[in-house]
Amino acid sequence: MLIWSTWGMMIRWLSLPPVVVLFYTALIASVAVPLILKARGEFALSGVSSVWPLFSVLAFSSIVNNLTYFYALAHTTVSNAVLTHYTAPVFVAVLAPFLIIERLQRVTLISLPLAVTGMVLIVLAGDGLQLGEEHTRGIIAGTASGVAYAFLIIVSRRLSRMMMHHKAVVVLLWITAAVTAPAAFLVDHHLTTRTVLLLVTGGLLHSTIAPLLYFSALRQVMAQHAAVLGYIEPLAAIPLAFLFLSELPPATAICGGILILLSGYLVIRASVGNRHRV
Repeated sequence: MLIWSTWGMMIRWLSLPPVVVLFYTALIASVAVPLILKARGEFALSGVSSVWPLFSVLAFSSIVNNLTYFYALAHTTVSNAVLTHYTAPVFVAVLAPFLIIERLQRVTLISLPLAVTGMVLIVLAGDGLQLGEEHTRGIIAGTASGVAYAFLIIVSRRLSRMMMHHKAVVVLLWITAAVTAPAAFLVDHHLTTRTVLLLVTGGLLHSTIAPLLYFSALRQVMAQHAAVLGYIEPLAAIPLAFLFLSELPPATAICGGILILLSGYLVIRASVGNRHRV
């Protein structure tokens, strides 16, 4: 989540259309991931056809999540986009018991409200919530990205439990690159040495290392817990803004960050406790 938290800065530095960034980073990672797995003796695609619907839902959710979130950032305030996008953990808590038979745990009922409250405080410390007709499209897109993000977490958890986490990363990247290629080539854009280096960095760091870590972790972390820990991503924006943009966070944002850290601590402690009991 900490790696993905730097996406905002990468998008700003690249100044390229979102679909172009998504295509090139997926293309780079679709080559890098199989090479890494091959070197580790873990590259195999056997069994993919038997669960192809799950892989299709995974890829569709990932593409919709990225494009609607980028759309929300372009058509409403950053605060509106971030807050609606991070409704995902709430959707996970509601849907996981039905879709993957994952019982809602007591720690989730405690940590999730803490994390949501912390997220709201961070948003309010920024430019706050903005309502009005001009923000409607962005808010709807942000909420759609939250739903897609929830399905992404749930399906990823199921595939990881089926020991198909590596296959999931490879297939997801291949489908993403193939689906976004036509639009990426049709959109007018110009690549410089700087943007190429940034795209390579994003492809290797954000689209290769981060997914491999995330999918591997989902073998042991429940979907609802992963969703709560996902709030680490927007939380990381506070120190990053301080380090790179010299923006001193207000007290409200700091309080929100503490609540998110507390929710993450509760989830981790509960997970460790359950593992010890097993």
